[in-house]
Amino acid sequence: NGTVTSATDTKTVTATQSAARTIGKSVTETSYSAVGTILHYSFLVTNSGNTTLAGPFTVSDDQATNESCPTTTSLAPGASLTCTASYTITQADLDLGHVTNVASASNGTVTSPTDTKTVNATQSPALSIVKSVTETSYSAVGTILHYSYVVTNSGNVTLSGPFTVSDDKAADESCPVTASLA
Repeated sequence: NGTVTSATDTKTVTATQSAARTIGKSVTETSYSAVGTILHYSFLVTNSGNTTLAGPFTVSDDQATNESCPTTTSLAPGASLTCTASYTITQADLDLGHVTNVASASNGTVTSPTDTKTVNATQSPALSIVKSVTETSYSAVGTILHYSYVVTNSGNVTLSGPFTVSDDKAADESCPVTASLA
């Protein structure tokens, strides 16, 4: 009251800290059609909690091996950073028809839920054939002409056998037993 001062009294209210992180994954390419195509991924890592998170931050992707995040010492609530990775398409990916991968972000103590992206292949199965004949001419009825055929997988996916040839002049076409043709 200006003359008398009371003793102090202290009260502590504890904050409910909710450390959380989210990841939003995107990919530049919408499809692929060839072995060696590189898919370029971006990961938007956001502090979706209410406390500042200490760095460093990492991304883990089940397909990529070159994940990279900028060096960041901390991430305030609501703040984001962008990490990157890439993946090179294999023949197995082309044959399967898609690449699906899963990623999460972490700072070593808080890990985000996972995010998944799928990129579909543009499959183009195709066969080509080149026919040749041993004889260059004939002069008598009953002459036998000997044909051979080179069958090539000219598409971008592995084809399953068996393979057959149909010739309008022959009745004994045959192909070796082949389970698949790359």
